[in-house]
Amino acid sequence: MNNYIVRTTQLQASDKTGNQRAKKTQMNSVNAARSFQSVLDKIEKNDINVTKHAKMRLNTRGVTLGQREVEKVAKAMDEASQKGVKEAVIVVGEQLLIASVTNRTIITAAQKRDMQTKLITNIDGAIFI
Repeated sequence: MNNYIVRTTQLQASDKTGNQRAKKTQMNSVNAARSFQSVLDKIEKNDINVTKHAKMRLNTRGVTLGQREVEKVAKAMDEASQKGVKEAVIVVGEQLLIASVTNRTIITAAQKRDMQTKLITNIDGAIFI
């Protein structure tokens, strides 16, 4: 959401007429919050926990998952657990979720394009969805 906030602040600052632009910015912010909450609701319905850190990262990095993708993540976690995976990176298109498979918990999230080092450590499995 930091990138989003920067963009909306720039829009507000560049607008000299005031109200109309500010209302549009507030509506976009409300829609983004609803979208983020929707992602969290879908994840939690599939018995997947999300850490406080991961919630922040999902929000600030614009990671969005549809119901179908969340279901695939849950199924992939089940399969990985059966194979003995404890910590995994789950790749969903261009989005990455780092998860504790053992605890069924998403630890953090990122967009592939935003990763500076392109290196993920301390995992023992990778799941591609």
